[in-house]
Amino acid sequence: MAEKETRVPFTQLFSELSAPWYGAAKAITAWYIDTNEQLAKRTLDFQERATSWAKDTPLAPFFTAQHDLVRQFVEGSASIARRLWQIERGEGAKRRAAG
Repeated sequence: MAEKETRVPFTQLFSELSAPWYGAAKAITAWYIDTNEQLAKRTLDFQERATSWAKDTPLAPFFTAQHDLVRQFVEGSASIARRLWQIERGEGAKRRAAG
């Protein structure tokens, strides 16, 4: 009788080898997304304070529209990155506190 060969599928082998690396990459990515989103929001807050002089000028609507548009872009970009990596908001901080 022919002896049955036992083969491990490549996908199973790859997933078992990459599991520890994926967890570390996901933690680093969560931290990176959270940190950069906070940095971008702080920069926008600073920009709003720096352009507060224009509150009663014809330039005020321009600055307000710019701030709103950029804030939406930052929040949308971070949200998309989190969905791609399947990361919850603030997961980077949770992982740092646990680790």
